[in-house]
Amino acid sequence: MTDKIQSSPPMLLRPSEAARALGLHPQTLANLRHEGRGPNFVKLGSAVRYDADALRDYVSANTQTTARRTMR
Repeated sequence: MTDKIQSSPPMLLRPSEAARALGLHPQTLANLRHEGRGPNFVKLGSAVRYDADALRDYVSANTQTTARRTMR
């Protein structure tokens, strides 16, 4: 008998919920999606959803530790 580890289903958020989680206006999130610069998303038919893990990855990838300054 083979043991199978079943993973839990992804937590999918509506665009308004994802925008709230990121501290963005829903239209800003839609603009980022349209420009290809936002977090990865899922299309289920015509519905757009965001995986909570993808939002965490997006935040992590866009986290900056210091501001770069140029000396003159």
